[in-house]
Amino acid sequence: MAVPVIFSTGSLHPFGLDRVYAWAHEAGYDGVEIMMDERWDTHQDIYLNHLAEKHGIPILALHTPLRQGVWKLDPETTMIRSVSLATRIGAPVVVAHPPPPGRPLQRWREGPLAEAREGDARVAVENMPKNGAELAFSISRNQSCHLPEHLLGVGDVTLDTSHVGASGVDLMQAYAKLADQLRHVHLSDSDLSGGDQHRLPGKGRLPLKELLAALGEDGYPGAVSLELKPWPLGTPDPEKILERMRDALEFVRDGLGKA
Repeated sequence: MAVPVIFSTGSLHPFGLDRVYAWAHEAGYDGVEIMMDERWDTHQDIYLNHLAEKHGIPILALHTPLRQGVWKLDPETTMIRSVSLATRIGAPVVVAHPPPPGRPLQRWREGPLAEAREGDARVAVENMPKNGAELAFSISRNQSCHLPEHLLGVGDVTLDTSHVGASGVDLMQAYAKLADQLRHVHLSDSDLSGGDQHRLPGKGRLPLKELLAALGEDGYPGAVSLELKPWPLGTPDPEKILERMRDALEFVRDGLGKA
């Protein structure tokens, strides 16, 4: 079965959700990942199901808000509630960030994460980019989750390639360590000069084609989601956006096809 290639609505967050969904359909993506944010449109199942029906492609992932979102709840309660939302819209995966440095990962894993995983959707914990603030904490006690070994034993994971690049980690080594846990991929590029870049695939130095071939060969069970930044996609020009969305989709499908 072919690996679905989907588009994260967060890639074009300055635009309305309906417009981004329409572009994903027009560019030929297999589905979308909804980035929940400060808009009710990203939190209401009736409207999200309407978009999926209107544009004819499914929602294959839901990403919990980077901040509070419109529910204004703590991150743990938001994650649990997001799994319920995912069930109502038929999204098989919820992408969740681990707790920030300074909060023990084990307590979070055995408490809120375990409760969230009682729902129907899989909760795939994302690797985070390394940053200077994390150096103030002990990795052994309060894991920052920027290294693949931090996520060993946490269950289902999301591998974000830009976060790997920002952390100075070898992408294929990270994949090898997490392959058995991998349920979702955020794909973008990095020139490895530092920072969380989310460049267009092929516009950096990460071995993305090698990773995509491995996903195809290994029977990876999830989707590949293009999670980019608005400006490399050509914002605000709709013609450039569609052209670059199509180019990115072709890059990923070509890489998966080399398996």
